Amino acid sequence: MKKTGILLPVGALPAKYGIGDFGPCARTFIDVLKDNGIQVWQILPLGPVGYGNSPYQCASSHALEEMYVSPELLYEAGLIARLPEEVPLGTIHYEEVQALKRSLLREAYSNFQETEEFKEFCEQTWVKEYTLFKTWKEANGNRVFIEWPYKFRRKPSRNILHQYREEIRFQMFIQYILHVQFTALKEKLQEAGISLMGDMPFYTGGDSDDVYFHPDMFLVTDGRPDWIAGVPPDYFSADGQRWGNPIYNWEAMKKDGYAWWLERIRANAELYDLIRIDHFRAFDTYWKIPASEPTAINGKWIVNDGDAFFKALYDKYPDIHIIAEDLGDLRPEVYELRDKWKLPGMRVLQFDFPSESRKEDVIYIGTHDNPSMRTWFTELPLEEQRKIYSRLSGEYSGRDVYDAILKYALDLPGIMVIFAVQDLLGGKERINTPGTIGSPNWEYRITDPDYADTLKETLERIRAR
Repeated sequence: MKKTGILLPVGALPAKYGIGDFGPCARTFIDVLKDNGIQVWQILPLGPVGYGNSPYQCASSHALEEMYVSPELLYEAGLIARLPEEVPLGTIHYEEVQALKRSLLREAYSNFQETEEFKEFCEQTWVKEYTLFKTWKEANGNRVFIEWPYKFRRKPSRNILHQYREEIRFQMFIQYILHVQFTALKEKLQEAGISLMGDMPFYTGGDSDDVYFHPDMFLVTDGRPDWIAGVPPDYFSADGQRWGNPIYNWEAMKKDGYAWWLERIRANAELYDLIRIDHFRAFDTYWKIPASEPTAINGKWIVNDGDAFFKALYDKYPDIHIIAEDLGDLRPEVYELRDKWKLPGMRVLQFDFPSESRKEDVIYIGTHDNPSMRTWFTELPLEEQRKIYSRLSGEYSGRDVYDAILKYALDLPGIMVIFAVQDLLGGKERINTPGTIGSPNWEYRITDPDYADTLKETLERIRAR
């Protein structure tokens, strides 16, 4: 039976303190999902946001973004004396939120008593790596690590480590409390029978603990990328997309059985029930751009050994649940790789309407990279609008065109349908515009305090026969 899900970034929840978090706002949303028979919640990457506040330029493959800490849960745990003044609902203002959450975490840390659980948490390799990287980064004015002075590169002296010991411990506390809050949220999801679908970027951020501590896994020289990831000119951009992420050293990875990548996926599987891997096609072929190029135009396709990768992955983790982001103008070998390993793909109606979907597909009207359904439809040429009206005649007639599109997506064959929350709420907001950096990307947030009623009404209409 096909499942129904909703795409909503954690940060887009209507929390009281400027950004959605792991606290009451998320728990309320889980109740809304359960009350409306929604079985899947899809979110965007939870890692520390990077350049342009993008969750796809994460500073770590394992760490969580500290802005998602819940002040209410800190207060309930007795770690802060009082709750801060509430922030009016609106788009996310990152600098203000970062300052607020950091001040609360400082207070919480001053009241925190270390436990054996905390000490065990701190012994994990990724915790040691990320917290050292984050401490060094802040000690260097948050500059990219390739600009840090020598004493902060790779193996710092014991004197330097001792000097920053308390700050490193504070960073460990931040990650610990985030994981405690997230774990409690995951338990509530499990109790409600709702699966959490996480979004894993194919590439890591260049200014990340991954590149800092594992440079041999990337094509970099002294931390500087020799080659840059992206895609050639496409539907979204005439110049292509130059993402800026360093390219992986796939030869080195293959020699050790893809250990770094497998660990990364294992960590994601601990967080999520389903993992949507963004830019799946790069397991087959990836676009390699010289770092000196200002655009993505002058790159070249490089063939990857995706079959060897997935054999190594499923030999070690046979129960991993992956969804392949198989969008774009792809060569047949990409689909062959997807189908050989029995991975669900994606069908996005904004790219193909009407659509012939497979029973293995996940159906979307649009993803986080698309305009809202209403914006998309109103901006279509009249001829394309007429084609959609024609397809929605008959069994879909008598409905508002937007309800009819939602209903059409609901009826298509597939393992699940995922609706962007804006489309269910009738909004025109957009989460991200590919090929652009900065505001208003990644700033969307639900602003209607009564959103649950609107969502319920929409779902009842489109489910009615």
